[in-house]
Amino acid sequence: MSERALRGILYFLAAYHLATGLLALVAPDTFFEEIGNYAPENLHYVGDVGAFQFAAGFGLLMAAKRPSWRVPMLMVGAVWYGAHAINHAFDIDEARSDARGLFDTLALAFAALGSVYLARVADRLQRGQPSP
Repeated sequence: MSERALRGILYFLAAYHLATGLLALVAPDTFFEEIGNYAPENLHYVGDVGAFQFAAGFGLLMAAKRPSWRVPMLMVGAVWYGAHAINHAFDIDEARSDARGLFDTLALAFAALGSVYLARVADRLQRGQPSP
């Protein structure tokens, strides 16, 4: 993977996290209904999720611009998504449907693995080695 491609992926991920965070902060009811529908609804916790998502988006935006931020931010993301996937695995039956619960769990696990992969790519690029 090239430096340019990695930077583009980081900008995309930053935009996604910033937008998701803003949605949770600005329209918590919509976020709860469309994304985080795990009853009972608690708008304070939805706001907390928004703050975490927004901070992650900011960190990824900085990582896109500053190569030294990439590996740490992506590894924090890997741990966050991995722990999030484990949490969802225990609550599959509390989602809107079991299929949705399973999808969310697998998507989060995939995001954790993707973050590890991107961290490896960033590390190799920073050292001047070819990407895996």
